Amino acid sequence: MAGFLQRLLTRSGILPVLRTHWRADQSAAARKLEAHVDKRFAAITQHLDRLEAQHVDLKALTDHLRSLESLSKSVGPLAGAIDRIGKIDREVRVLHATLAQDIADRRTGSSRSDAFEFDRVVAYVNRAIGTAPLETDPSVHIVVDNLTPPETYDAMIDGIPLPIFFGQRDPIKQNLKLTSLDIAPERTLSMLAFLENVLIPRMMVPALLLKFQPHIRDFYVREFGPKRGPALAALPHAATGGRLMLRRPGYHLDPHLDPKRVVFTCLLYFARRGDSEAFGTSFYRMSGTPKIDRTSTFYPEGQGIRCDLVKTVPFKPNSAVAFLNWGGAHGADIPKSATAETERYAYQFYVSPEPEALAALAGEPVSALAE
Repeated sequence: MAGFLQRLLTRSGILPVLRTHWRADQSAAARKLEAHVDKRFAAITQHLDRLEAQHVDLKALTDHLRSLESLSKSVGPLAGAIDRIGKIDREVRVLHATLAQDIADRRTGSSRSDAFEFDRVVAYVNRAIGTAPLETDPSVHIVVDNLTPPETYDAMIDGIPLPIFFGQRDPIKQNLKLTSLDIAPERTLSMLAFLENVLIPRMMVPALLLKFQPHIRDFYVREFGPKRGPALAALPHAATGGRLMLRRPGYHLDPHLDPKRVVFTCLLYFARRGDSEAFGTSFYRMSGTPKIDRTSTFYPEGQGIRCDLVKTVPFKPNSAVAFLNWGGAHGADIPKSATAETERYAYQFYVSPEPEALAALAGEPVSALAE
């Protein structure tokens, strides 16, 4: 019946006319939809402009209140008002940056989901870590080049948010974790989720444990003795203490060892196009063996042990450095003399055994082993 009706409409000349009207209707609907999208985009843009104006007004008000603060004897209430306005100002800026980035990505159709495809990335990571030369001076460490596929690295770089999303207490030393974000651009949430839930725990940690396996056993025997050491080395290990870091000129970290239950530490460098390779991670040879009883970061120079610089790992794109928490100290420095626009983005995480299992075998409370 349908075929007969189609032939009848075609012979009568009605079907071509209907098709012409249908195409016209479709074209008109498409134009209406495009106009609606443009109208909505213009409205959101105006909203963002209003938010930006509010941000400028809040900043001017904050600056004015700070000038009054130095003249006021009742500093307490005024300081509280300044803090509240500062928080509102930051929230407006965060919301503005999030909406602007998400709108821009939707307008351009930007998507990097393929860059985080598991099977391809894991093969790349395993090969990069597996072929990295193992070095022992001043401590056991590897420097990994071309850690991920180029498009994966580009997607992670694109996901790094503006500095306003990082902690604001210290502009020289700022940190960010996925769990600390209430709102952020979709590309940032996707990148950090991939980094913290896939790349590090499912790809890097297994490959690094395999790479360092014999040295990890020696580490535990040295720390806990020949009886408990091998059992501790056999415990499941996981990434802990992860954070995305932003460092600027004036940042300095003395030579140190990481907390007691950290077996090794890893830093992923997120160098951007044009960044200098200077100011990476520095390794130091210690002049003696420190007596270490630590639950937090340990500074050997505090015991009078001299630390001599051996090497500084260059801050290169798509690279990482991982090092055993024994034998040598490490530190970092970005001198105040560096150019004002110098920024160092990196992600740091520790690899440690499961706390309760470690405490049970080590005969110590979990609190004594916490990072």
